[in-house]
Amino acid sequence: MKIVFTFPGQGAQIPGMLQDVPHYVKKAERIIGASILDDEKAFQSTIWIQLALFLKGVAVAERLIEKNVCPQFVAGHSIGAFAAAVISGVLTFEDALKMVWHRAKRMDEAYPEGYGMGVICGLTEREVKKAVDLAYHVQFPVHLSNINAEQQIAVSGSWQGIEKAFQFAKQFGAQKTTILQVPIPSHSPLMAELSEELLDLISKVPLNDANIPYLANRTGRMLSDKNKISEDLALNVAFPVRWNDMTEVCVESGADCFIEMPPGHVLSNLVKQAHETTRQIVVDEVGLEATQYLIKKWKEQDE
Repeated sequence: MKIVFTFPGQGAQIPGMLQDVPHYVKKAERIIGASILDDEKAFQSTIWIQLALFLKGVAVAERLIEKNVCPQFVAGHSIGAFAAAVISGVLTFEDALKMVWHRAKRMDEAYPEGYGMGVICGLTEREVKKAVDLAYHVQFPVHLSNINAEQQIAVSGSWQGIEKAFQFAKQFGAQKTTILQVPIPSHSPLMAELSEELLDLISKVPLNDANIPYLANRTGRMLSDKNKISEDLALNVAFPVRWNDMTEVCVESGADCFIEMPPGHVLSNLVKQAHETTRQIVVDEVGLEATQYLIKKWKEQDE
């Protein structure tokens, strides 16, 4: 059995999600010098969403590893990539947290209101790109964003631009359009300036080559080289997350079990739709003990 730990991105957050990881919260608060919030009001800001997702992902993954549930690959979606980098051994918890803190604050400052993300289902990447190109206006920008599945594509930009893109997408036969709970235009050229800042910031941080192969957001490729991974962490904010390619590469490399770190089950659903023969465990739904039991049971069956 080859296991993939997956780490969700923004949109997965749930108020109160940090209540069972107080040790990590206190440790993070000492590092950044601020009280960390995870209530509904706080989650209107990308700052607290990103911090919460990072902390929860690292905490649960480390608990699983302590229980001898160890991954052969790590794949994080957007902010989840930083938790993946910590688990793969590329960045220390402290250095990754500082990067996440800077990233989140700058994203919040750059686009405090009027921008976000949406998803179009039922169209190909090429068709969504056409809808986005038709909808784009310099005053109300919108860009093609994350490729979550063959026919589930995110768009990013101004709310006006997103709504316009949705209108064209429906004309082209889109099955569904949805606004995401993401208050920033992530994974688009609107974040290019921040990606350059992050490149400079991460160049000053000590890095290690990955102990566990890391799936790159920007290219979908499997990486172990510390410099290529650091580049992916810095630049992914301005480029689409190619989640569909990331999971495809894992499966081609023998992965047959995907374990999704809390919160939520979105990534597991996407993998199951694309790769029906793989096994999924959603830690949020079954808990740590059942996750450990299932892995042990499946390993014995495979032997």
